[in-house]
Amino acid sequence: MILNMGRKKDMNNKNREIGSSLTVYNIAELHVKFQELINNADRIDIDLSNITDCDTSGIQLLYSLKKSCLEKNKEISITNPSAAVNEALNRISITWDVFFK
Repeated sequence: MILNMGRKKDMNNKNREIGSSLTVYNIAELHVKFQELINNADRIDIDLSNITDCDTSGIQLLYSLKKSCLEKNKEISITNPSAAVNEALNRISITWDVFFK
């Protein structure tokens, strides 16, 4: 997963590679990283194309991140769901378009 964060003030974007797994095994660590992003960036872009392992806890984390950003008036874009992300969404009988609308 590649995260791109930027501040409106300087428009400098920073890419962060945070791994290829969104599962219960690394949710706590990712949650801390996401909170840092929310506190330090005006915009967050997340590319999920290289996620190879995802479970429903990973989907919940992404949803929580999006909700937190919206509550704090931060811009967020979550794009390019991999097959693993789509499979996790299918497990809860939902599609990408509906979940991240």
